[in-house]
Amino acid sequence: MGTHLRRASSALLLALAAACGRSPAPQTVPGVLPARAEASDFSVYELDAPWRDQDGRARTLASLAGRVQVVAMVYTHCTHTCPLIVDDLKRMERALPPADRARAGFVLVSLDPSRDTPERLKEWVANARLDRARWTMLTGGEDGVRELAALLGIRYRREAGEELSHSNAYLVLDRGGRIVYRHDGWAGDLDEPLARIHDAAEASAAE
Repeated sequence: MGTHLRRASSALLLALAAACGRSPAPQTVPGVLPARAEASDFSVYELDAPWRDQDGRARTLASLAGRVQVVAMVYTHCTHTCPLIVDDLKRMERALPPADRARAGFVLVSLDPSRDTPERLKEWVANARLDRARWTMLTGGEDGVRELAALLGIRYRREAGEELSHSNAYLVLDRGGRIVYRHDGWAGDLDEPLARIHDAAEASAAE
């Protein structure tokens, strides 16, 4: 783990939550950045937990570097808010000017890794008609999911049965994995996230 992450080992997770109809109870996850995810010099890509994508390939978060990435944490069996979040990101993808679209990616990380196998993710990506050139789905271990959720300010918990309640949010990362924008909820105006993606893409191009 990176130096910044170790220095933040005593911080608490406390994020805005808007669950699938409910708000999760507070969680404390040691060893991560505190509170609500916001613009920071800390890179998400310093987390070193292993992941697998929809093709079953072993990945790290650092493998996403080099593009501006829009990240959300969802699960494929969700029938409530996750489809709305994904629809918002698809709407954003369509609204991006071609130059920005070419420099941006979209990442969906599963909150339900026990059911969201790579095979399940691959099928879900096909059914959702996501452009595989721009969209990545990741599934990992429970520890990695908790660590990333804490860093991004995503709160979640398992309800009765197999339902998960969770924060409904997406974040924009610059090409180095630093958070430059967070949006809570869905169906919002796209002007701000589109502008943040553009600015991050332009900054990347100038480096």
